[in-house]
Amino acid sequence: MKIIGAETILVSVPFEAGGIPPWSFGGDPKCAFDTLFVRLETDSGLVGWGEAFSRNEDTALKSLIDTRVLPLVVGREAAEIARIKFDLEFELQNFGRVGPIVYGISAVDTALWDIRGKACGEPLVNLLGGPFAGELEVYASLLRYGNVDDVVRITRQAVERGYRYIKLHEITMPEIAAACEAAGGDAVVMLDTNCPWSVEEALRYDAELAPLGLYWLEEPVWPPENYRGLARVRATGRHRIAAGENAGSLYDFVAMVDAGAIDIAQPDVAKTGGVTELLKIAAFCDAASIEYVPHCALFGPGQVATLHLNAAHRSTPMLERLYCDFEAELYGGATLPVDGRLKVPQGPGLGLEPDPAVIERYRVA
Repeated sequence: MKIIGAETILVSVPFEAGGIPPWSFGGDPKCAFDTLFVRLETDSGLVGWGEAFSRNEDTALKSLIDTRVLPLVVGREAAEIARIKFDLEFELQNFGRVGPIVYGISAVDTALWDIRGKACGEPLVNLLGGPFAGELEVYASLLRYGNVDDVVRITRQAVERGYRYIKLHEITMPEIAAACEAAGGDAVVMLDTNCPWSVEEALRYDAELAPLGLYWLEEPVWPPENYRGLARVRATGRHRIAAGENAGSLYDFVAMVDAGAIDIAQPDVAKTGGVTELLKIAAFCDAASIEYVPHCALFGPGQVATLHLNAAHRSTPMLERLYCDFEAELYGGATLPVDGRLKVPQGPGLGLEPDPAVIERYRVA
């Protein structure tokens, strides 16, 4: 099967945040999340879908993938997944080993796995060795609200919807403590701070947070590649340290482990090299006795691929889902958790096809 068509499709779907607009990512805050699809078509008629990490209607990223990555894919044999991934990485290495180029390569890789599954008539999870579970625990990954009233209200709402694990994104003590109290004995709480603090600040917060009994502390140190600084926080033994959503490949995780920086590895299928790279990272984590819990702030093919990846791993990691209610669902509700759990799709490839009507309605470019 040769790839005869490759395109990106940028969709931005509004959602109800339940509080203030979320992270601005350098632009104006808005209550909408992107899905940047990569769609590959073969001469046999099979279509594969992938997803590149995107925020704030990122037409610049779309253009970069269209002009730098996808022209190198057209005409290739779709079965050569590992070879295509290597060639893209090698050819484009001077444009960065972490960031936009890798996001595009990640999407291509996932789309190729979707095609492979469809060609075989098997769900992706079966191509990865088969499932250890048919459904996964989902944790509610709350947005950042920045005030006690909203974070308490949303924490209780998530508990009432059946979530038993809740991740906060607050960075000040009153909100964090209030959310932990609101969760009570109904849900386990973890904290992702998105790299806000110097090492000295992180150490101070590490001590202040200790009595709250957090399940893990995620990315407390700026910059994210300051693995020695992260290791200093981990060395206190007060929290299990999680990181990795900003990594670009297996080798970033090797460096984290060599530095003694993490207990929990969090690669993102849309940022860290796609399905192929996450399989390598999962195997490395097993060998290094590091917990493997992929990051997933995604709602398109990346989210579905993560479902399959998690189900195929012996530890069956929890699936992350950003906690918001969308105006429309890309998969018609098939990826909406029920009582904090989500079934692994059983159709061939990713097992779900995005709704063309939703794509058309919310397409940006």
